[in-house]
Amino acid sequence: MNNNMPSPANSDAEQAVLGCCMLSQEALEIAIEKLRPDDFSNNSNRIIFDVFTQMYSAGIPVEYITVAEELKRRDVLDRVGGNSYIDTLAMGVQFTANIAHYTDIVKETSIRQKILTAGQRISRLALDQEKDIPAILEEAEKLLFEAGQNKSSDEFRHVKEIIPQVYRNIEARTQQTGKRLTGYPTGFTDLDEFTGGLQRGSLNIIAARPSMGKTALAMNIAQFGGGDANSPVLIFSLEMPKEQIVQRMLSAESGVDLSRLLRGLIDTGEFENVLDASNLLAQRNIYINDTTALSAMEFMGRCRRFKNRHQDLALIVVDYMQLMSSGEKRTEGRQQEVSDISRMLKATAREMDCPVVALSQLSREAEKRTDKQPQLSDLRDSGAIEQDADTVMLMFREDYYSKNETNDLTDSAAEIRVAKNRNGSTGVLKLTFKREITRFYNFGEI
Repeated sequence: MNNNMPSPANSDAEQAVLGCCMLSQEALEIAIEKLRPDDFSNNSNRIIFDVFTQMYSAGIPVEYITVAEELKRRDVLDRVGGNSYIDTLAMGVQFTANIAHYTDIVKETSIRQKILTAGQRISRLALDQEKDIPAILEEAEKLLFEAGQNKSSDEFRHVKEIIPQVYRNIEARTQQTGKRLTGYPTGFTDLDEFTGGLQRGSLNIIAARPSMGKTALAMNIAQFGGGDANSPVLIFSLEMPKEQIVQRMLSAESGVDLSRLLRGLIDTGEFENVLDASNLLAQRNIYINDTTALSAMEFMGRCRRFKNRHQDLALIVVDYMQLMSSGEKRTEGRQQEVSDISRMLKATAREMDCPVVALSQLSREAEKRTDKQPQLSDLRDSGAIEQDADTVMLMFREDYYSKNETNDLTDSAAEIRVAKNRNGSTGVLKLTFKREITRFYNFGEI
């Protein structure tokens, strides 16, 4: 391995960025939004830009005099080249209109350097005989993903650096008149009241016994949620083929009975409804992966590759988590494996910066009780699911336990018990379930 390989660098672009920042507040804001101090290859430039960001956070004007004074106060002025270097930066740019171009050059150079560094670390991984191939591939993919995202996983950030962005987020929310949701709208009013929408980076568990409708609820959230936005939604269906998922979606969209749709027993009017539903569904930004026996590493890798191509990811749905494998050879048993999967789902939500909805089976304990309402303790295989989840929604339909020929043909009341809600209150809400089209509605809506 060649350790003397030249490193990518572009000092002219870095100096142009710094010069623009001292001439224009707008240029400064663009640079701070796009770049971080470690994007600068030159150490002096890195120190100066770090001072810029801290001055901006503190509300101090970033100008020639104030910058020189701040560098002197921090006792780093001589280290970065003294007043003469600051003069060079301030006088080296006549116009600031090209700031976006300069920042793009610095960013691209930084990413090239990070890829080069990742490649060197991957080379060392490949030579490590104590690591097995799946672990090496997982680590290599993670290193390259982090290089592309330009995130430093081991960097500590002072709270004062974080406050400005948090404040801007709060300010933006207060200006959204009439909008109380801060996350992904589920399409169900009462559920959104509890959660404020499914939050970015959150793990949301929908748990129920078989045949309660948890898959239908998750697909409804993916299909009809999201509000006016049409950002990509990923569905990982480990139990049901993608064709069956789409058939259910067409039934829910068109209102045509699923069983009749599957048997081809629909009339001309219903066929037109299905055609219209197909056109509407085709416009939604939904992607389905129906790989069975998906491992945790494969799942995370596919999410990373998808986001690298599409960037803005709105929601990930997993149906269902107990069908995943950790991908590790373990002797501790299934409970430990599900714990690993749960932690991986939470880590994916954080890394992809979007909510993850994961379906989970409940144990048979509820069936043994007189009151068959599910409880958090019924979560199957692992208490880590409850620990890792931001929200846990337990589904229950009373009619499931009192089946007869009459109620098989009627709409069903479904209870959703929000048993855990890290960012809000807990409680019970009701939805109406039309089983024949596998669609939920707000209670009282139909």
